[in-house]
Amino acid sequence: MITMQSEKFIIENDDYFGDFDLRLTLNSGQTSQPPWLLENNKYCEVLKFDDTDVLVEISQESLNDDLIVSCYSECDIDVENVRKKIFYIFDLDYDITEVYDFLDENKELNDVYKFNKGLRLFKAQFPYECIISSICSANNSIKRWTKSITDIKMAYGDEILFNNRKYHLFPEEKVFLNIPDSDDGLKSFGVGYRSSYMLNSTKKIIDEVDFHNKINKCSYSEAFDKIIELDGVGPKVADCILLYGYNKHEAYPVDVWINRITSYIYFKGQKQTNKKIMGFAQDKFGEYSGYVQLYLFNYARLSGLTEKLKSKK
Repeated sequence: MITMQSEKFIIENDDYFGDFDLRLTLNSGQTSQPPWLLENNKYCEVLKFDDTDVLVEISQESLNDDLIVSCYSECDIDVENVRKKIFYIFDLDYDITEVYDFLDENKELNDVYKFNKGLRLFKAQFPYECIISSICSANNSIKRWTKSITDIKMAYGDEILFNNRKYHLFPEEKVFLNIPDSDDGLKSFGVGYRSSYMLNSTKKIIDEVDFHNKINKCSYSEAFDKIIELDGVGPKVADCILLYGYNKHEAYPVDVWINRITSYIYFKGQKQTNKKIMGFAQDKFGEYSGYVQLYLFNYARLSGLTEKLKSKK
């Protein structure tokens, strides 16, 4: 009989720089992957370390409270590795106070961070899952694409049993490529016309040796030129993939709302092309572009700016 190993540790606010709100971050609609499963006020996900699967449960009462982390595995648990991966996924190794200072120094953005305290990037454990999630998110609602990706995981991902509950990892590229492109195959998960994009992109990734590591090593601009070659990946989706899948903070994903918000703040409400908005962001926001985009979207939603812009359509 296999004995389940368990470990527990705490991440305090003093362990990282700036604010963190676990609930806000996981429910902000970022396209890296579906949010972690919420059970009994704990967010749960299976993290993979080489050949070891670890169920991680994290809870936090409110902004900047301690993160209580519990881990379970059939193998020995390397707590330091779990801690490092949590820091990566929630961008806790990034000094968020730099973003606050940058926003504070730009008069157009003075109030933005007040609506976003504790919101951090929610980065993908697996870059490939982020690629498929981001392709699925194009012209799609958050609710629909998260359901599609979750259902694909449950149908084709590795199944792991922890504490009498089944969990699933996202399928690897070679497994995904074998899903039929049909109404009773990939299309049955509600991805529609995106199914061929997903499968064609998967084949390109498989055909190139060490694809993900090559992207990681590229500069932002080099990585953008490479990612946009994938099927179904336009500029907005490419920037989502680079931001959440490969930790390229310079990315500024521009959809219809970010275009309207940026145009309203910086171009007197005159609509600009997405390409111009992207170039403007690179020059104006630089390495803070990803966070500015994330914060602007949430700010517009919470401050009433989104409703104001709707009425101007």
